[in-house]
Amino acid sequence: LVEFALILPILLVVVIGTFDLALAVWQTNTLANAVREATRYAIVHGDGSAAPVGPGSGSYTAPDQDTTLTGIVRDRAVGMAGVSVSSTWPDGTNARGKRVSVVATVPYAPVLSQAFLSGALRVTLRGASELVIHR
Repeated sequence: LVEFALILPILLVVVIGTFDLALAVWQTNTLANAVREATRYAIVHGDGSAAPVGPGSGSYTAPDQDTTLTGIVRDRAVGMAGVSVSSTWPDGTNARGKRVSVVATVPYAPVLSQAFLSGALRVTLRGASELVIHR
């Protein structure tokens, strides 16, 4: 009974830490997929599209915000609050053959940090994608 009482706190920290790590990996993967979907949307909605996004469109606010792409990332980032999205066109235009880049970040506070450090330890998870516009 004494040995169990000595080992239990260590065992719980290891198990909860493993779940924290798994949740962080899951959220990073979800964020990467959300960013990839937004980038995919942007490459088929260039200046040749009927509903373009990016520079020259109604949804774009210079230097790095497009409300359409931000909405796509936030819709697909299930279970994540505080997602910050940046959409840039490194070549300055949304014409065919040019690049589009979407980056999203979200703060993550592990359960152990919330329990023992009042949430002082925070990690920023990041997802990014850059593709070439096709239309």
